[in-house]
Amino acid sequence: MFATNNMQTDFHSHYAATLAISIDNNITIETELGKEEYRVALVGPNTYHRTVSPGVQMIALLIDPETYEFGSISKSISSGEVKRLDIRKFLHLIESLKLLYYGELNNLEATQLQLKLLRTVYPFEELNISIDPRIQKIAKKIRLEIPNKILMKELGKDFSISEDRLIRLFKENLGIPLRRYLLWVRILRAVKEIKEGNNLTDAAHAAGFSDSAHFSRTFKENFGFIPSQFFGHLKTAEVRFCDSFGNEE
Repeated sequence: MFATNNMQTDFHSHYAATLAISIDNNITIETELGKEEYRVALVGPNTYHRTVSPGVQMIALLIDPETYEFGSISKSISSGEVKRLDIRKFLHLIESLKLLYYGELNNLEATQLQLKLLRTVYPFEELNISIDPRIQKIAKKIRLEIPNKILMKELGKDFSISEDRLIRLFKENLGIPLRRYLLWVRILRAVKEIKEGNNLTDAAHAAGFSDSAHFSRTFKENFGFIPSQFFGHLKTAEVRFCDSFGNEE
């Protein structure tokens, strides 16, 4: 989830769906069918589009299509579609969105806000189960051992779980497939390296990508823009990380 007043992209498509909300003025989104203005837009996965809204204060929430949360709202959007949502349904969240925009929410409040945004799109039950301790340990092991190569079979053996059962349990417990989790951990590791001042090549290697081009390509496939476009001005940007285990930075 990110806040900006300088959203200008070229035509692109990316794997993530996007919920875009303007705090005040309209957002302009253009597809092959033409330009439309939105206060709230839900952009489906792999939708060829561009956003041209310089000066418009907006929040964009990118949603991985393989997560529990997207599965819960997927009836509201199709791949390749931009859907207009009623701003009136989101008015109760505008003040919180303003606080987010100005950096005045802590990580927990921001995490709660993104869930409220998604549940305003389509009401669903929060994924609230007692997480299997083995899955918690496996997720922690992945975060600690990236960029080392991690094999599914070896993970399962370490925790006395078959590979098939491990894959099923991971999705049931954390709401995202294990292989997607591995990818997200690598991406976030690279972003943290950039945040700490490392160059793109060193950050990519630290996260297990073959080179900076591999990392940039993977990043763009998921978000629609290259990392240097987003992280090229870190002195004027605030980057935060939080996860499902209560860790904050």
